[in-house]
Amino acid sequence: MPYNRGVNILPIIPNWLRSTMLIAIVLLASISLAQISPPPPVSVPASRQADRVAIITIEGPIDGITAMSVRRRIAEAEAGGYNAIVFEINSPGGGVGAVLDITNTIKSSSITNTIAWVNTDAYSGGAIIALACHEIVSSSPAAMGDAFPVIMTTVTQGNKTRGGLRGLTADERTKILPPLLADVTDSARRNGYDEYLVQAIVIDGIELWQIQDNTTGQRFAINESEYRTIFGEDAPRGMPLIAQVTGGRPTGVTDESIPDPESETEDSDEQAAPSSSPPTPTPAPTDTTSFRPASDTLDDVVREFSDSERELELTLETHTARPIFTADDKDRYSPIAYITDGSAPIVMREQQLIDLGFSSGLIADDPALMAFMGATSMDRADESWSEGLVRFMTSMTVRGFLIAIFLIAMFVELITPGTGIGGTIAVLTLIAMIAPPAMIGLAGWWEIIAIIAGLILLAIEAFVLPGFGVFGILGLISLFAGILWSFIPAGSSLSSPGTQQDLLGALVTIMLGSFSAGVVIWLISRNLERLPIFDKFILSAVSGVTESGTQSVFSAMSHDHILRVGETGTATTDLRPAGQADINDKLVDVVAEFGYIEAGTPIRVTSVEAMRIVVDRVNQENA
Repeated sequence: MPYNRGVNILPIIPNWLRSTMLIAIVLLASISLAQISPPPPVSVPASRQADRVAIITIEGPIDGITAMSVRRRIAEAEAGGYNAIVFEINSPGGGVGAVLDITNTIKSSSITNTIAWVNTDAYSGGAIIALACHEIVSSSPAAMGDAFPVIMTTVTQGNKTRGGLRGLTADERTKILPPLLADVTDSARRNGYDEYLVQAIVIDGIELWQIQDNTTGQRFAINESEYRTIFGEDAPRGMPLIAQVTGGRPTGVTDESIPDPESETEDSDEQAAPSSSPPTPTPAPTDTTSFRPASDTLDDVVREFSDSERELELTLETHTARPIFTADDKDRYSPIAYITDGSAPIVMREQQLIDLGFSSGLIADDPALMAFMGATSMDRADESWSEGLVRFMTSMTVRGFLIAIFLIAMFVELITPGTGIGGTIAVLTLIAMIAPPAMIGLAGWWEIIAIIAGLILLAIEAFVLPGFGVFGILGLISLFAGILWSFIPAGSSLSSPGTQQDLLGALVTIMLGSFSAGVVIWLISRNLERLPIFDKFILSAVSGVTESGTQSVFSAMSHDHILRVGETGTATTDLRPAGQADINDKLVDVVAEFGYIEAGTPIRVTSVEAMRIVVDRVNQENA
């Protein structure tokens, strides 16, 4: 019997199927080898590598509470032995003072390995904080830029008035822009960002081109004057790398000079066109620590840097690495791109951040960030619940509500002397009103002292020297000033537009709170006998006497006053200065006119006012 070697099926398999099977075998082998072979090591620069990384989140609007929270978390990272800090930013911006506070804290930290993770937006103050970090990465999608300061204002169109934003006036430019430009320039020099590009983030009116060093590959953003100096020709224009903004305006144009769209006529297109003559180049400063403006439109701001009165505020200690370009550099550099037309502060997307030298790459999540830094551990540090509570307590709405409660509680204390209910609520409300602002630097010692002094003066007016006189007026002024200024950050100047804006908001809040308190006080006065709490302390409108036989100060509010000036009685409790007295065989809530009166002392009614009955000791003179 012949040996059966089996049946060869290959001849009957189609060629296309054999090819497919072969490819599948190769792919399976490749996958198996990939699972066996370790992944190639990722090279992490020594300046970036960190074993322990702390992630500090900056989410939402930036204010004084954000600055306080970031300072706390940076201090904890330093004490915890972390090697690097990542600031995860998703913010529309915020107050200039809070933003500069955060950037100064980052730059002065003992942890120099700092990375800004733009996830997903870093506008305005968020962009300035990102620039303060040693390195920037971003998510996808992401956006960063537009740190142009604006002022809240009201816009009137016809008979309608609404809130809005406006640009800076000439005076506001010279007050607000120099500190911002000094900060971002310092950040650029510390961290290797382009000085002109960071200025274009802060202000409009800066038109820039990009060139590249043919030898080193280093790229610079230059203005029109520098382009003409290097290449000896006019700078080409076209579609800028960063999308232009329709309706943008050059630096220095204020709202007063912007025509009203409703008043424009058909002849508006015939208005004189701006001069096409090239701007006069501003000589670059030879001092390497001087501020170098990206545009000749910043000449008014540059003058502030040489002002002796602002020398401490605007001094730059870092040295620039930016060269001074000359005509001899024509063969050294090549034009690359037209970056921005200056119609608005620049906003860069994730790829533009990479192309313009700001971002080191795209990071999608925490594991990718961990691999990017070569870290072995990573911990998140979010804003604490107590800081969130402080933010809630310092909001305008809550503070207005507390002001109303404080005034109502003071009123309750006056109409129910000796119970302590209103006074206790007033003290607790005052603490809730002042303590949170004091924690974030809004309320300083002098505001607290002014409020306490105001309360003391009002107490003197109410209990020691009855009548509305000097002490009452001074007390109200002191109390009002202390509460008002607790809305303003410490060290603020009234000449600052930001301070004026805060002051206006504080005035509106206090007025609304006072008005609300006035309405509630009026309702309490009209419905005393119907309220479940006050009916225990005051007279019925009909009988004038409570169930316990105690006559209240509110009996004096009726048309037929039960008590008259000159009537006498006996103090049944110590008057400190409030207490009770037996007058006409009825217990009455009274207030001593001058200081303390012991129980059992004969007393005499000296005045019957709308809210209280005032008494004094009986002696030979007043008898």
